[in-house]
Amino acid sequence: MKFQVLGKTIYSDDLMSGLVVFLVALPLCLGIALASGAPLLSGIIAGVIGGIVVGALSGSHISVSGPAAGLTAVVITQLDALGGNYQAFLVSMILAGLLQIVFGALKLGSFSSFIPNNVIVGLLAAIGLILIIGQVPRLFGIDVSAMSNFWQNPQQVFSFIDAGATLVGVLSLLLILSWDATKLKKFPLPSILIAVIFAGVLNYILVKTGSSFAVTEQNLIQLPKILGSTEQLFYFPDFSFLSHTQIYIGAVTLALVASLETLLNLEAADKMDPHKRHSPPNRELFAQGVGNTFAGFVGGMPITSVIVRSSVNANSGAKTKFSAIFHGILLFSAIFHGILLIVAVLFLTPLLNYVPLSALAAILLLTGYKLASPKLFVQFFKKGWKQFLPFIVTVVAIIATDLLLGILIGLFVSIIFILHNNLHRGIRTVRETHVHGVITRIELSQNVSFLNRAALVSALSHIKDGETVVIDASQTDYIDPDLYSVIEDFQKEIAVKHQISVKFVGLKVHYPEVEEHTLDIDVSTKSFQDQLRPEDVLQKLKEGNSRFANHERLHHNISRQIQVTSDEGQHPIAAVLGCMDSRAPIEMLFDVGVGDLFSLRIAGNIAGQKVLGSLEFACQAKGSKLIVVLGHTDCGAITSACQVHEQKIDMTQSKEMPHIHYVLKPIITAIDTVKAQSVDHKLSTHNFVEEVTRVNVKNNISYILKQSDVLRDMVDRGEIGIVGAIYDVKTGKVEFL
Repeated sequence: MKFQVLGKTIYSDDLMSGLVVFLVALPLCLGIALASGAPLLSGIIAGVIGGIVVGALSGSHISVSGPAAGLTAVVITQLDALGGNYQAFLVSMILAGLLQIVFGALKLGSFSSFIPNNVIVGLLAAIGLILIIGQVPRLFGIDVSAMSNFWQNPQQVFSFIDAGATLVGVLSLLLILSWDATKLKKFPLPSILIAVIFAGVLNYILVKTGSSFAVTEQNLIQLPKILGSTEQLFYFPDFSFLSHTQIYIGAVTLALVASLETLLNLEAADKMDPHKRHSPPNRELFAQGVGNTFAGFVGGMPITSVIVRSSVNANSGAKTKFSAIFHGILLFSAIFHGILLIVAVLFLTPLLNYVPLSALAAILLLTGYKLASPKLFVQFFKKGWKQFLPFIVTVVAIIATDLLLGILIGLFVSIIFILHNNLHRGIRTVRETHVHGVITRIELSQNVSFLNRAALVSALSHIKDGETVVIDASQTDYIDPDLYSVIEDFQKEIAVKHQISVKFVGLKVHYPEVEEHTLDIDVSTKSFQDQLRPEDVLQKLKEGNSRFANHERLHHNISRQIQVTSDEGQHPIAAVLGCMDSRAPIEMLFDVGVGDLFSLRIAGNIAGQKVLGSLEFACQAKGSKLIVVLGHTDCGAITSACQVHEQKIDMTQSKEMPHIHYVLKPIITAIDTVKAQSVDHKLSTHNFVEEVTRVNVKNNISYILKQSDVLRDMVDRGEIGIVGAIYDVKTGKVEFL
């Protein structure tokens, strides 16, 4: 159901979710104020402003703002630094709010994306531990200020415990745990509200019955009675403290932490939104800044987006941000969240003051446990030291110092790991065995800076005397001058002294003075070709195919190879007669580059007169040292020939393919040979076809040697070799016959 209010569409689901969020917010506002050492009423004020002011300005449909447990450590630290003066702290709040407005105007909403996750989680875990440490004494009704004598007389520990507060606190803790662990969690009211009601009712009964377990007054919520009260209720900023340095330190700390927590919670809230809407982070920073500035002027606590209330809001069926603003509608369409909190303070104070602080401590203890659960520490430990160390350092540093310094220490440790990782990245060293020899290729990443200097120096130091090194910057957009100076010094001094050949690829784009002589990189040269024997070429082809089959192919700069062969000519080391099958790309199968092979491709790898002429040209004129007749498994031409022969079809009469018999006729010869040797008379079986493929390769080798006197004489003189091979299209492996 929906209706119009002030020109806006309000859904009934929004009203219900607003009511539920209010019920969750009330005990949290009081509990967080208690944990922070701030006046309890300041938590209520912050809840009102978070619902009304921030809710109205925010662009989020799900996020709900108010006092957050994540800021308790900041508030405690700043109050301690200011001698407990809450009015001075309010000045820091106003400045922090103004800073947040500036953050939004400068579009710093993506700030949280630059904080490592291990530091963020460490921050939350530290806050959780601080909550646990701070609330354990309150769970047992212990006056922390009186604990100074504890270490002198530890045997008197029980004298510090309030039995009534302990009873109520422990029962409240068990009630929340059991409520959330059973089907009762589906009940419309949240478990923490039930615990607060239970604690208040139980203590009311204990008080009225005169029980010795009735909680003493100092361990109860002590909200001031606003109506008719003569005591100070509201605190306002004391601007005389503007001259104190701590005011500005607190403002920066508060602004950074509140903004970070808001942005993280905003992202989490968007993920919970069933409609998957995106909330503008810069607008959220502006809204939070206005809320904190206003709260500082009227005595409220710091405000952030709160994930607990946001999740309740989403799970309660909220459709628009009016559930955050209105939290229901009361009387004349006022904003329900703020109104309900105000009503609670005005009229329910006597009832709320029956609630023991230990019940609120139980709620905060569980909140802290969720933030710092043992499971979280185990998860980060399993991720390894690079993740765990920054995480645990952040936790310890925040607890040992303060929140801002702890975050900075955690960031410092995380940055050390990031820098250490970068020292080993950006530079990739690959040792490659090409047809012309072994080279070391040093590949530079897209951006290389002074952080990669050590890695480059280390890579260059491993180049041995007389070797060839290629410094490849073909994929690099930016090369720091520091790195170029390292390369320049190596080329002019070390390389000359140790007879190291240094080649460059892509460096001239960044530094025009570089001369890129790459004529012998990846391409067979005349001098290299002359050094080879047929058996050397065969070994290189075997090694290349092994790399191909094992997915370890070399880097081949095709455009550079084309340029080099265009300028210097081609000097292939072998000629391969293969099939035209698309699954048998010759250069890839043997992991060679442009200019290394002569590739002849014809259906069925048939050696006719034109093929002979091409082979003679490759070996006699261009110096190829090896002929490879390459068949392959699952050959369509071989299979078709077997089927045609079995069905006794005369392909010379085919009108669809009138020239196909020139391809099939030599294969028929191989079929007859295999048929004469085979007991299997079904010609189209897999084994029969594969055997015909092998015989066809051998027949073509015999044809070449018989029909070409030139090639036969070169083989006899040992100038060239000729071999057969079968390529398996499934595995990528080439078997030489």
